Amino acid sequence: MDDKGWAQHIAPVRSAGAAEAVARRLNELIGARILVGGDRFPPEKALAEMFGVAVMTMRHAMAVLREDGLIETRRGHRAGTYVVPEVLTRIRELTALHPYTQADIEELTAWRIAVSGEASARAARRASEAGLARLRELETATDEAVADAEAYRTLDAGLHLHIAELSGSRRLMEAEQGIQDELTRLLAEDPGGVEARSTPDQLHRALVGAIERSDPVRAREQFTVHAEATADLFLPFVQ
Repeated sequence: MDDKGWAQHIAPVRSAGAAEAVARRLNELIGARILVGGDRFPPEKALAEMFGVAVMTMRHAMAVLREDGLIETRRGHRAGTYVVPEVLTRIRELTALHPYTQADIEELTAWRIAVSGEASARAARRASEAGLARLRELETATDEAVADAEAYRTLDAGLHLHIAELSGSRRLMEAEQGIQDELTRLLAEDPGGVEARSTPDQLHRALVGAIERSDPVRAREQFTVHAEATADLFLPFVQ
């Protein structure tokens, strides 16, 4: 974790309810697959400085994540605090306590279309050649990982976060992180398995192609198709 550049996703939080805000932010970074199983946190003092809070506040925030089973503190060799190796399993267990409803999925899909659809359109207008090259790399890696649910989720989140980054909007990037966090929780049960992940609407060629062609209208349309296809995976299983 130390060399992944994750600190760019941290900003100071307000003092009121600061521990809860820090815990939510770190929880979101784990859900968005910016932090993954086995990633190591810096010392609490360094984390507190990143968030602009007191060390005791940071300690309380980490205690919340530890209580939820998302992080663990190790002693001895390579002592420190880490994201637990099987963090997706733990997220699945936590999500099962408050399962998604049809209304939740429909609302999430509308949020995705509004935020990620706009990010896709802006990316089509603004992406540099270097940004497009990275997008193609992520598309290839994601499609090649369809047989591995955890690897696919990480790469899929990374691809959509990269599109948000290409949009040039900090607010869209932050919103996309929240969306990917929710998707990780929603996708924890892996509905449809490999077959579902392999359908044309779940793959990313049409969306990436529209961004490559600098076609914002088509990019928005293709993202809408992609988001609605994801929603269709879940609707048969929810109330």
